[in-house]
Amino acid sequence: MRKLNAFYHTYPHVKYCLLFPVYLLIYFIAEALITKNYWVSYLPLDDHIPFLEGFVLFYDLWYPAMILIGVYLLLKEPENFKRYMKFLFAGFFLCEVIWLLFPNGQNLRPEVFPRENFFTELIAGLYAADTNTNVFPSAHVVGAIAVAAGVFHSDTLRRKSWLKVLTAILCFFIAISTVFIKQHSILDVFAGVALCIPLHFLIYSRRAVQPMPQKAQELPAE
Repeated sequence: MRKLNAFYHTYPHVKYCLLFPVYLLIYFIAEALITKNYWVSYLPLDDHIPFLEGFVLFYDLWYPAMILIGVYLLLKEPENFKRYMKFLFAGFFLCEVIWLLFPNGQNLRPEVFPRENFFTELIAGLYAADTNTNVFPSAHVVGAIAVAAGVFHSDTLRRKSWLKVLTAILCFFIAISTVFIKQHSILDVFAGVALCIPLHFLIYSRRAVQPMPQKAQELPAE
């Protein structure tokens, strides 16, 4: 208990993590309430997107990516951790509000996998654990964009160009993995991106810009 108290006094912003169980509670309520009679999320473009089971690896990287950037900012950059958590959970909660007010789902999951392998086994487990409802907007896309924003606005991580490039590529593949494994319609991806645009403006544009140190002006020679 003393260690926990000491950790909290050192990192009081850890309290933002309490938003996670609240999100999960609302998520499971939505999953239980919305099972049928939902609006179907679909665009004709979905018919031209192939089922590529290998993308489930990118889909699953969503979880460690969010945790890793969250832990780093928690320990190293308290203010940026707060912004990251505000962006992440504001996006998540807005998704849930839309799900509850506008029940939706998608009917793109294959009834039979075209192939049987390790990746399809992972997807089968994913399908069993996560229903095909509550997809518009995609929380997966919101989380991926939050990770990218966390890195790009970090005081230290944004100085590493290679890391920003790697993060952008990873988050892009995480987002598009949702359509290749038929967990989402492409419409859900567009909606997730659209939701994040005003959130990014509201949360990150207000950040105080640190003035650049100015060189001392040379006195004119007499």
